[in-house]
Amino acid sequence: MPQNPARLMPQTLARLKGSRYQSLKGSRYQSLKGSRNRSPSRVARAFQASVAAFQASVAAFQTSGIAAVQASAIVAACFLAAVPASAQDTTPQPQPTVRDVQVRGAKELSEPAVLRAGRLVVGEPLPDTSEAIRERIEHRYHEEGYSFARATVMFDVDTRVLTLTIDEGVIDAIEFEGVDPKLARTFADEFALRAGDVFNRARALHALDALLRPTRGAIRRSRRTFDVLDRNGQHVLIVDLREPAGRFRLVPDLGDREDWFSSVDGFVPSLGFGAAVFNHETFNHAFVAGHISIRSATSRAGYALGFERPLFGRTKLFLGGELHDLTASDDQWQVSSAEASLAAFGPRRSYRDYYRRRGVQIGGALRVHPQVELLFAWRGERHEPLQAETDFSLWNDDEPFRPNRAAADGRLNAVIIGASVDGDGFDRESLEATYRRHQLETPFGERLRGPDNDHDLTPRWRIDWTSEISASDALQSDFDFSRHIISGRTRVALSRHQEFAARAIGGWSDGVMPPQRQFAIGGIGSVHGYGFKEQVGDSLALLNLEYSLGWRGGLHGIGFFDLGHTTIRQNQTLAVQGAGRPWLKGVGFGVGIGDVRIDFGSRLDAVPSSLQVLLRFGRTF
Repeated sequence: MPQNPARLMPQTLARLKGSRYQSLKGSRYQSLKGSRNRSPSRVARAFQASVAAFQASVAAFQTSGIAAVQASAIVAACFLAAVPASAQDTTPQPQPTVRDVQVRGAKELSEPAVLRAGRLVVGEPLPDTSEAIRERIEHRYHEEGYSFARATVMFDVDTRVLTLTIDEGVIDAIEFEGVDPKLARTFADEFALRAGDVFNRARALHALDALLRPTRGAIRRSRRTFDVLDRNGQHVLIVDLREPAGRFRLVPDLGDREDWFSSVDGFVPSLGFGAAVFNHETFNHAFVAGHISIRSATSRAGYALGFERPLFGRTKLFLGGELHDLTASDDQWQVSSAEASLAAFGPRRSYRDYYRRRGVQIGGALRVHPQVELLFAWRGERHEPLQAETDFSLWNDDEPFRPNRAAADGRLNAVIIGASVDGDGFDRESLEATYRRHQLETPFGERLRGPDNDHDLTPRWRIDWTSEISASDALQSDFDFSRHIISGRTRVALSRHQEFAARAIGGWSDGVMPPQRQFAIGGIGSVHGYGFKEQVGDSLALLNLEYSLGWRGGLHGIGFFDLGHTTIRQNQTLAVQGAGRPWLKGVGFGVGIGDVRIDFGSRLDAVPSSLQVLLRFGRTF
């Protein structure tokens, strides 16, 4: 009859205490000491001893109970420990060789691209586990913008065929959330991404921005714009949007309304703000714009405060007005505000003539077509001459600034009418850009918008017309004249590395124009190789041609040709300079990186003695 295991346990432990260490000392340590030199027969004997110990433990369980099993298990473990490590095969098994790879469902990425992503080569071993291969392939898809692409990797050990099944993220349905249901349905109908398309984040964002652009900020993307839900086995793309009530911006606007440094004002720190109240039904948003500045050279403040609101539907009528006191210039078409400020601040070069204008303007525009607007305004303001007030510049401080051409002092009451036709349309404009354009401060035309990216080959073109009429009798103005300007410009990509650009300006007038309204050409921004405003008159004809070869966003060369002329009527009483000269002709070349370029221009009849080197920080037109 078997004994009680509880009574046997102390005896068993005592026996183990006296024999365990001797057994280990006599067997395990000696076994380990000679394990490296053991022959296969000794390994076999050790294994047989371990089996015998296991059998003894089974017999002990039948006769002595649990405590005996514990003792026998310890003895068996000692025998197993005696088996040398060389008898245990720890060498990693080689990965099976891939005989063939089958790729299913890959359309956006080529089959070689998928294999490269998984580091797979037919005839070579598997590079990693199936899970690691799947992660690498999905990561490659996600890098390309296919955010919802998924991969399945299956390897048949018998046939050694690896099967890659790709779900590139085909969209079965699209839903817009966060906006009015009626608007959501409209967006779903007009969205460029359709059911059946493969989702690509970059393309989807581009299409969404184009869809939301006409809302002019009233509908915006949420933080997590896109998500995909699995609904009844279908991939449903959720586009999450939001409808803010309005917006307010307060930012430094150096150069936006006034040059941040000039000879007449010195340094001009300024702030600008824009506030909009959004209309989420017709997108006719009320917009308020403001500007305030301090002119360090004269300690005089400048300001502008205005509003604008469109009415009606597709054919919109814009109405607005502005109260202002600004340092102005009609030379914005020749150099940008940043270039004019840098030229004055650095080498002490003045490329603008300034005057003070303070008063009010009321007007608006009628958008008869997304690409066509008719403009109108009434302007009542005081013009005052300004003179150079600062002697600061970074260098050339021993030279004076060029004298600022004095404007005629007086009250200007004028009616302005015009039209603008833009190949890109006006729906792409921000609220600020539309408001500024409707102030009619750029009668010689706006600079063309640049390409969206290096692959954008869309031609750009624009035509502007303005007529300013100031009548001393009918409008009670101190000035009696009319000035008319028509300008056209285009920029055409001949290829990814070639571009042609042209600008033509024609202007004429009646009556006696004040100096601040006269036409002037020569030098930077008009005809290369000549002095600044070398010709001044009451009519203007100007042609600029450019050819660019190279990389748009990188290094490129430019060749240019300029042709311009001004005339003056015999009854003109104001003294002008160079009015009787023939046509000005300039020619040269430039080297640029992006929009920054260096122009080497000369007079056509005095090459290279009249060489003029100009550093430009933006496009002239």
